[in-house]
Amino acid sequence: MRRFLALSLTALLFAAFSHQSPLHAQMVDCTVSVNYDAVQNTNKDLLRDFASDIKEYVNNFQWGAENVPDKVKCTLDIFIQGVTGDNKYLAQVFVGSQRPVFKSKNSTAVIRLKDDAWEFTYVKSRPISHNLYSFNDLASLLDFYMSVVVGLDSDTYDRDGGNASFQRASDICSMGNSSGQKGWQVATTGYSRKQFIDEILMPKLEPVRLASYLYHFDGLDSLSINPDRAKKNILLALDQILKVRNDYGTRSLLMKAFFDAKYQELAQLFATDTDRTIYRRLALVDPNHQATYDEYSKKP
Repeated sequence: MRRFLALSLTALLFAAFSHQSPLHAQMVDCTVSVNYDAVQNTNKDLLRDFASDIKEYVNNFQWGAENVPDKVKCTLDIFIQGVTGDNKYLAQVFVGSQRPVFKSKNSTAVIRLKDDAWEFTYVKSRPISHNLYSFNDLASLLDFYMSVVVGLDSDTYDRDGGNASFQRASDICSMGNSSGQKGWQVATTGYSRKQFIDEILMPKLEPVRLASYLYHFDGLDSLSINPDRAKKNILLALDQILKVRNDYGTRSLLMKAFFDAKYQELAQLFATDTDRTIYRRLALVDPNHQATYDEYSKKP
């Protein structure tokens, strides 16, 4: 693949903070699942084509300017939780994405998010239309998360590579906020689309995005070339996040999302290291998953 050709050349040069800019995937390969258990049979029939309509909408659209063949792998798991009116629904959405690790059969999770507040209108047999400049309670949420997914993926290959995608997501969120539609405002507790995208674009949290690049590009992608140096780069990325956490506090949705996707991988990555104190370091930067790190620290 074209971006991996660029990646392999850069990795072989092995600069810990390389400025090479491999090409980014601009389309997605999204798996969509919909759970209708909470609604009556009449509504289940009306939603029969919902999953396939969403899949067609997100997979047949180019989410960026470059026509690059590599696609971002992602998932949308949608749980319909209620019917609020004619053709109007309330749903919970789990958004996930992953990308391959260089010279490995493994993939790594980039994002895992749960959104509890999606209210939308869906009419069976009516196509979902793309219009990034007009708010729609159904299409705009898909546009928002596909922009976020592509942006986060781009950030793992290039410093600030996701800027254009994130700005698009921010513009969509502003339209949603102006519409008054539930889920697009800042929430006092829990997850908020607006807080999440605002944090991504917040200058004082930019080191977290740079840490993602260091973690993936100079860390995971280099494990097959120089494992010791790759792990050092991963720890440098975590130290960078810890510094931001100490300055910003523990309220960050961006940091939470990073570790929700990575904590199992981190725990397993250092499982064979003789220095078990690494798990205290992991718990310090990611206290929400301390139980997992404690469990691994006790393994022989």
